[in-house]
Amino acid sequence: MDSDDPRRVAAITAAAARLRVDSAATVAIAALERAGIPSLVLKGPSIARWLFAPEDARAYADCDLLIPSDRFESAVAALAAIGFEPEYEESSMPSWWREHALTLIRREHRAIVDLHRNLPGVHADDQLLWATLSASTESITLGASSVRTLSEPGRLMHLALHAAQHGGSHRDLEVLRRALAQVDEAVWRRAAELARQVDATAAFTQGLIMVPAGQELASKLGLGPPLDMDVELRATGAVEALTVARLLAAGGISARAALIRHKLFPPATFLRAWSPLARRGRLGLVLAYLYRPIWVLRRTPRALRGWSDARKRLKNRDDARNRVDADSH
Repeated sequence: MDSDDPRRVAAITAAAARLRVDSAATVAIAALERAGIPSLVLKGPSIARWLFAPEDARAYADCDLLIPSDRFESAVAALAAIGFEPEYEESSMPSWWREHALTLIRREHRAIVDLHRNLPGVHADDQLLWATLSASTESITLGASSVRTLSEPGRLMHLALHAAQHGGSHRDLEVLRRALAQVDEAVWRRAAELARQVDATAAFTQGLIMVPAGQELASKLGLGPPLDMDVELRATGAVEALTVARLLAAGGISARAALIRHKLFPPATFLRAWSPLARRGRLGLVLAYLYRPIWVLRRTPRALRGWSDARKRLKNRDDARNRVDADSH
């Protein structure tokens, strides 16, 4: 094969990228093991080796690890000790702002680790998610190390959740289509049951129905229409409206005021991660704080429209489901 063949070049480039990420993963996992912290590899090598051939040039940019949430701070400290810096200091953020994962970066090696305490679309608490997924795992080899990853049903569940989280990006849907074509329905049924156990059925269903084969499978599995506002907003790309949904769900005036205050004036550590300007010394930080309310207010009308449109879609789905239920009785 000609060395200038684009497919060969793409395959070599992807292989090099995988090796770099896998190297960072083994270093991070080893650091966690020394600290007595278990971890599960998410996506990345567990998906590339499962659904893709080497010539498919499947690359991945970072390492995703799920860990027990009660060891999260210790895990961040263990990775910081070997040069992985958190994107921002979580301790300065209110608990409701903390995402399912925290990004840590080892800049000199261009290595990124996303440390997960939970997965988007899962409503079960962090401890239940860890207990459920860690109860059945598989091993894969990274470098000279054997590491744990999700079981096949766990990987399927995560693929569907990931597609729903990112609004059905082309890359996510490609993986989902492959999984639907290659994996038996019986395994998908176990994935659906796993989603039920961790209260992630809405996101699991939303991910499936983004492709025709998934719609057919959802019907076979008896999965009803997803009626979750958070899932709907993420799946339709209306992530700015998540703040509107959280504001309306907040209990009491003081809770809503705190949410608005943190949205307009977040801690400096978050602002530096959010804005390059804020990383340019004290003056840059001040200017970023002045700009932040303007940025939020400019996006507020679109966020309100996104929330309103999502509410209408969910109501229509709920009404349709109720009509079907009524007709069946």
